[in-house]
Amino acid sequence: MAGPNLSGPWHVAVSYAPQGVRMATRAVVTISGDPQGGAQGGVVGGVVTRIDTLTAALEATYVVARGGRPRVERPRMDGSLTDYRVAVGGAPAAVPAGLSLPRPFSATDSGGAGLGFRVPAEGSACTDPAFSVLQGLHEAWIPLPDTLVMGREWSDTVRTVSCRDRVPLRGVSVRRFRVVRGELQDGRVVVMIERRAKGQVAGSGDQFGERVELDGSSSGTVLYALDASSGRLLRAAGTSLVELRFKSRRRNQRVRQDSELSLAWKL
Repeated sequence: MAGPNLSGPWHVAVSYAPQGVRMATRAVVTISGDPQGGAQGGVVGGVVTRIDTLTAALEATYVVARGGRPRVERPRMDGSLTDYRVAVGGAPAAVPAGLSLPRPFSATDSGGAGLGFRVPAEGSACTDPAFSVLQGLHEAWIPLPDTLVMGREWSDTVRTVSCRDRVPLRGVSVRRFRVVRGELQDGRVVVMIERRAKGQVAGSGDQFGERVELDGSSSGTVLYALDASSGRLLRAAGTSLVELRFKSRRRNQRVRQDSELSLAWKL
């Protein structure tokens, strides 16, 4: 009698069942060059620094809409942002000001360019916090080939739009995926997929009446667990690094954000 298939190939089905996902992020944010200093700040080499901790939790439900020709038409994700809370330092977690929940959303797989959000509209990034919050769902949406084999690699390019301190930001990140192994977990075959990403971000705008320019880079690694029989993701965990530079007439500032990320899908 044949045992569980832990070496592949694995044929991945498209799942049209409703899904829920919870994403948790814990970040340490280090700001240098800020003349304001801070409660946890200090002077290092003549440069004022401030260190903050930030936690965020996102919950969403969604379904992949059926197309007339599976894997030919670009799939659409329709869903609802049901909860999002942020805490800075030791403060209680709270919904950001201006964010109304639950919030419906709709996004289309852009064919190798990540999700393209139609609802809410891209132009609302700096007026409606929902758009920036929903950019996190790129972590929950990964392209999957029809068949997975050990060592197989593929990639996509994700384009994001967000807003930071009233400055609109556009990012581009290249994600590279690789099948690393098959495992037997709770009686089912789980395929482990590694994702490595590198990206750039840039933006400019007016902040408190002053012109501000921003640029930076990002990198990160996430390991996904995929149920081979259903084609549904089960969980993921990883780390990321974002380094940003703010420039204006009166000040220069550097921001480094080291984050730990975890995702869990509700089956």
